[in-house]
Amino acid sequence: MREPAKQEIIDKLELVLQNKLTKEEVADWASKYVVTDDYPVTDLTVCRFLKTVSGLDTLLAPGEYMYDDGDIKNWMNKYSNK
Repeated sequence: MREPAKQEIIDKLELVLQNKLTKEEVADWASKYVVTDDYPVTDLTVCRFLKTVSGLDTLLAPGEYMYDDGDIKNWMNKYSNK
């Protein structure tokens, strides 16, 4: 499995904003790169981005996500400029 590019992560977040993927699906996808040595990520920026996205489905309370669409857009903007 190859290392994802920043644009691939941004594209997945865009699909969350379009309600085509869930926060859980994208967080799970990112987590497989973060929590295992099976898929090493060598680009430090991509690694940080994946760590951020792996927490996308964090809940404050049942049904209440810690991160909203504004947070997702900020991440996309922040990492697209690096």
